Amino acid sequence: MTRRHDVQNLLRRGNIWYWRPRLPATLSQSDLNRKLSFSLRQTDHNRAKFMARRLNTMLAEMRFRPDLKTTRQDALNALFKAEIERMNELMDDLVIAAKATGNHHKPTHLEADLITGWAFRLLEEFGTAIDLSFDEACQGRQFLLQNNVPNDFVPMIAETFRQERQFARSRRFEVPLKQEMAEVGLEVNRLNLERSRSEVFRAKADVLLNTGSRYRVLQVASTEQGTGDQAADLHVVPQGSGGLNTLQDVSSAETSDNPATDENSVPSPNAPFIKPTEPEDEVLPDGRQARLPVSEFLDLFEVYRRNKAEEWKSETANDVRVAIRMFHDVLVFNGVEHTGEIRQAHLAAFRDLLSLLPKNYGQSSRLRALSFIELKAVGERMLDEVDDDDAAKVGFKAQTVRKHLGSVDGFRDFLAGRGHQIISFEMNGIRPNKVRASEIALLTPKPGPDKTEAMFGMPIFSGARSEIQQKETGSLTLHNSLYFLPMLLVYLGMRRAEAAGLLVDEIVSTPNGWAIEIKANKIRGLKNRQSTRMLPVPQEMLRLSFLDYVEKIRSLGYRPLFPELVNPYVKKSDPGDRFYKNFNPLFVSNAANGGPSWIRVLHALRHGHADTLKQNGISPELIEDIQGRDGASETGIRYTNPAGLPLLKDLLTKYPVVTGHLEPSPIRLLSFVDAREPAPWFEDPDEKRGRRGNRTK
Repeated sequence: MTRRHDVQNLLRRGNIWYWRPRLPATLSQSDLNRKLSFSLRQTDHNRAKFMARRLNTMLAEMRFRPDLKTTRQDALNALFKAEIERMNELMDDLVIAAKATGNHHKPTHLEADLITGWAFRLLEEFGTAIDLSFDEACQGRQFLLQNNVPNDFVPMIAETFRQERQFARSRRFEVPLKQEMAEVGLEVNRLNLERSRSEVFRAKADVLLNTGSRYRVLQVASTEQGTGDQAADLHVVPQGSGGLNTLQDVSSAETSDNPATDENSVPSPNAPFIKPTEPEDEVLPDGRQARLPVSEFLDLFEVYRRNKAEEWKSETANDVRVAIRMFHDVLVFNGVEHTGEIRQAHLAAFRDLLSLLPKNYGQSSRLRALSFIELKAVGERMLDEVDDDDAAKVGFKAQTVRKHLGSVDGFRDFLAGRGHQIISFEMNGIRPNKVRASEIALLTPKPGPDKTEAMFGMPIFSGARSEIQQKETGSLTLHNSLYFLPMLLVYLGMRRAEAAGLLVDEIVSTPNGWAIEIKANKIRGLKNRQSTRMLPVPQEMLRLSFLDYVEKIRSLGYRPLFPELVNPYVKKSDPGDRFYKNFNPLFVSNAANGGPSWIRVLHALRHGHADTLKQNGISPELIEDIQGRDGASETGIRYTNPAGLPLLKDLLTKYPVVTGHLEPSPIRLLSFVDAREPAPWFEDPDEKRGRRGNRTK
């Protein structure tokens, strides 16, 4: 009998390591059956004493520290729960690895779990400060014997105890534990560290001493009476049939063929409760199986998407589809066939994948086409190529991870709501903490009037050399999205998509002057209902011939205000993305020549607009009306209407003039816009396919 090298080899590939004690090579089957006939549960009496002592200690402290009545115990419970989940995932991996090597039913696996479990129970009971000798007078040995552990097992438990005790006193154990203590809000001090260590040992012991529900439990059944010297035959008790977790001696077994399923048998009080599952062949009203095959995930996602059509934008649907597809790939890689086989460990594997994905995953069609195993290999290779893991360009940001985990959890709820059998996911421990609003605000710069005025010194505003050479200074002023759209962002705080997707008919004359009617149209939708609003055309844009530009575009028969941003070959495209691709290179080039620079170029203008208005005395509620956000208060949301156009027009004069150095000039459009031709950056897919065909001839 050897260490489980075949299992360990599989686990090492996934960076999983779990030590199993070495067992005597001469241990016969009959010896094994005899030694495992003892009860592997603590007696109710001992457990009651242990819990009473723990409760008395906590109650005594609570009398002096009322503030600890919930916080510390809640934190310890969180640590215990997290460790239980980790151990359950580890045991699942061990069982799957054993299945892969064909030795899942060997009783030595169960024996190794129990030996290790008792070692952790000793660490829970006696702590790590005492080095138990395990001689005849040792308290640890007496503790084991009181719980009916045979003497022959003590040396193996002792060896395991010493190794685990040594590790538990090392920095490799304490540093992660202290970090987890801080995450759950538990003060890191010596007493709490010892309490937390005890909770970890308790969780490990509880899982390891209840492994019968994971294996197809072996039960001793003698086929011949009075042949005690011969090895007893074993028969398999199906998992969950009776809760038996050990090998029972034939003398203590019932006389029925299968005592665990006998009508008159009484389940053990220590047997784990196993929730009854739906029959595997049950068919739901829609014709699908209760245990939905993983292969049907992506088909059913389309139903999910249609159900969310009123709530989701196309970008949201695409993001959710990507998350579901990646989770589907993780399940397929792990051999999961239907929803009834999905476990918490699979969600954790999906979370780990998000930490390995290249940061440019979303921008690379090549990466998005790779399978789970290929993506994992790419991320691991990128980690190997750098000396410091922090320098590797892998891993999504916390907010993106939260978004993808939320997408998977939402799809799980959708499946459960349709009647499919699937477990609930536990997000604590794998989902990053939500970034505070104050921290998010620090991530985006807020360029003020000084910087925006410098931005309007770029050649695209003051004069470029030619339509092609727009980075170089000249005398040509072109009127297009590059000229007018930044003014809409700076003076009105509009969203990029709102401004880029305006229609000519949305520039309207009102009794209060010219205005911009922001509403959903055929080019783009709006972020929320509050985004629908009326804003005044800035006075500076009127001075710089904006209305002449609108009339010129209208006279050419265009509906979009900025036709060069709308792809005529695609029904749904984001004109805001096209504007960013046109504007950002010019901004970066200007910054390299000494111009202003900041990150998140266009979105920062919206933040800078709000900050400038606030610094000039405008209330946050009115700024929200201007920028089309949800109201921050009950009064703002429910009891008042958004600010009207006259008020907004007056408020927006608080933003300083930053384009005063620009001079109005006759309207001059881009040549292809004036000629009513598609923009050169858009390609006709039919012609593109034709060119490819010509090249192949």
